[in-house]
Amino acid sequence: MKRFAVFMVIAVIAVCVIGCDKAVEDPTYNYRTTGHFADWGSTYDANFMMTNVSRSDARIKDLKAALKDAQYIYLWEYDTTRVAPAGWTVDYSGAGISQDGRFAVKIIRLARDSYEASGWGFDMWMPSTEAGSLKNLSPDTMYTPMDRSDEAADAAGDGLGSNNGNPVLLKGAQTYYVVFAVFKDRSRGIGAAVKP
Repeated sequence: MKRFAVFMVIAVIAVCVIGCDKAVEDPTYNYRTTGHFADWGSTYDANFMMTNVSRSDARIKDLKAALKDAQYIYLWEYDTTRVAPAGWTVDYSGAGISQDGRFAVKIIRLARDSYEASGWGFDMWMPSTEAGSLKNLSPDTMYTPMDRSDEAADAAGDGLGSNNGNPVLLKGAQTYYVVFAVFKDRSRGIGAAVKP
C-alpha cells in the first residue's frame, strides 16, 4: 500500500510537470517585433504580433533552460530569406559582428488603448534608453548589446553597443523563432531558435 501511494504521488507530480506548463499571457501588455523587415513600425500590426507560448513549446526547446524563470513567453516566426538585404549593417566590432540590417530585431511593447482600433497602442521600444537592456537568451544565435547608456558605450570605445543598439540574428539567411520573455523578477530577455 505504501509503494502504491508513493507511485501515485510521483504520477501526479509527473502529470502536473507535463500538463501544468501552459502559456500565460501578460495581462497588461502585448508584444510585436520590429526591424527593417517591418519598416521599423511601432504600432499594432497583426503581421508582426508575437504569439504567447509555454516554456514546453517544441519550437523553443533550445531556449528552455534560459526560460526557466520566465513568467510570460512570446514567439514570432521570421523567415529572413523573404526579406531583401537592407543595404546597411549592424556592427559590434568588439564582438566581431557585422550583419546586414535585415537581421536586426527589436521588440515593441503595446499597452491597452481604447482609442486604437486594435485596442493596443505603442508603449515602449525594447531595448532602449527607457526600457534598458534585454537579457540574451541564446548567445549562439543572437547578439544583444551591452546594458549601458550611449555615453558609456562611446566612452568605452569597445564596440559592444548600448541599450539603444539592435539585437541581431547571427546565423544568416534562414527562418528563426524570435523569442521574447518577461521574467518573474520583471527583467526581460530576447533570443532566437533556428527553425529546423
